[in-house]
Amino acid sequence: MALLLGLVSSMLWGAADFAGGRLSRLRSAYSVIFVAQVAALVSTAVYLVAAAEPALDTAALAWGVVAGLAGAVALGAFYRALAIGQMGLVAPVASTSVVLPVVVGVVQGQTPPPLQFIGLATAGLGACLAVAPELRSGSGARASSGQSIGLALLAAAGFGVVLIAIAEGSRSSVPQTLFGQRAAYVVAVGLVLLLRAGRGERQPRWTRSQLGVAVAVGLADMAANLMYAHATHTGLLPVVSVLSSLYPVATVLLARWLDDERLRPLQLAGISATFLGVTLIGAG
Repeated sequence: MALLLGLVSSMLWGAADFAGGRLSRLRSAYSVIFVAQVAALVSTAVYLVAAAEPALDTAALAWGVVAGLAGAVALGAFYRALAIGQMGLVAPVASTSVVLPVVVGVVQGQTPPPLQFIGLATAGLGACLAVAPELRSGSGARASSGQSIGLALLAAAGFGVVLIAIAEGSRSSVPQTLFGQRAAYVVAVGLVLLLRAGRGERQPRWTRSQLGVAVAVGLADMAANLMYAHATHTGLLPVVSVLSSLYPVATVLLARWLDDERLRPLQLAGISATFLGVTLIGAG
């Protein structure tokens, strides 16, 4: 069951990332995140009330806050990278977030077999191959690609912290961990938007369709986090986190299908190697 929950969470994250990244081309990334996370917070609050836990768990809430703050930074960087770069390139680079929970699992005694270490090396090589053609492009393209790749790497670090924090907090309380995460998300992103409003930055009015997409993104993200949190109860952190990090597959497939993105042969090889590496880690 843990493997299935991990895989489904990755598909939900991938679909949410695609829709959120697309919407971020029309609106600021943090405004998209704010609306999505408000929807996620409301659904998480309903889940918390339904769970009817007897006592407050400060450790779970604290881990949730850590996940929320790290996620706010990571998601902002990721959506911005998706907005200015190629989804098929940005998503695999961000998927290297799996390295952090794998390392933490090793430190905790959950030592991966040799096949997983081979997978880590393969994923790292694949990310380098995917990036190389863009870095050799012209100056304008190089600046844009370099920025999107840098943001993707920042997102990877943040997402890695999120995976670790949710796993740690969920040991004592899944509902309170997720509630702390969403509350921190909303507060952090809300402060960013207030600072921007104070500088006189004006945003266009939201349309109904845009609001609908943002709400759907938030609900999908919440559902993915919930599945991942429960998966960590019965599965090893390195394995579950790797399966959950397969979300770029869904993002890339949607980008190719709906946006008709085209990648260079070396990039396709690099992306394939990245996915292969992540798969080897899970298989190990």
